[in-house]
Amino acid sequence: MIKKIAYITDVHVDEDFPKGIGVDARQNWKTILEDLSSRNIEEVIYGGDIGEKLSNSWFFESLENYKLSISLGNHDDFSEVKKYYTNNQCTEVDLLFYTKEDDFFKFIFLDSSAEVVDNTQLLWLKSELVTSKKILLFIHHPILSIPAIIDKKFALKGRQKIKDLLLNIDNNITIFSGHYHMEDYSNYRNISQYITPAASYQVEKNPKEIKVHNNSFGYRIIELQKDCVNTEVILF
Repeated sequence: MIKKIAYITDVHVDEDFPKGIGVDARQNWKTILEDLSSRNIEEVIYGGDIGEKLSNSWFFESLENYKLSISLGNHDDFSEVKKYYTNNQCTEVDLLFYTKEDDFFKFIFLDSSAEVVDNTQLLWLKSELVTSKKILLFIHHPILSIPAIIDKKFALKGRQKIKDLLLNIDNNITIFSGHYHMEDYSNYRNISQYITPAASYQVEKNPKEIKVHNNSFGYRIIELQKDCVNTEVILF
């Protein structure tokens, strides 16, 4: 049986910058959800950066019929998100990190909303990496570097510490992230990393300057079949 999950990130609802470049984030979101419905996808993992605080109510209401998991981004506020999203595995008062498992995979969700993964999460991550299963790691910020100026300017602080933990185990690890508003795949030893295009606007993968455009938006479909991971990007 194939399990299909929609990984969606960076919709930035009601924020001024997307509006200023002609992005209708709410309409983009409705288009994506209509596409999920047409594909009978019932599970959503949201990768962070919901948008303005006042948009959170609308955002979570739109997902009430989906099985939802979320990792927070640097535009998110935990105190606002927790009004609408609860996770019984999360015991921290101001961070959202947790795990879940199926027969073949361990899903690990990290909170990089502060643009750094603190020592509490690092110690927790080290213990959670002890598993016989393949690992799917969901974090808003990429861990592996990519050849783009946005990676130099807006990378996760201290990400090498996470990378070192991941390289220190034998398991295959697949990272799903957003933040850079582009599609990218990279691989290093036991780590594969997929960066997903934004549901709002995109950034060119340019090594010298940051260029944004509003001519596409999208999300990623993750397909799990036994212990195999397949994925494709859907663009509009």
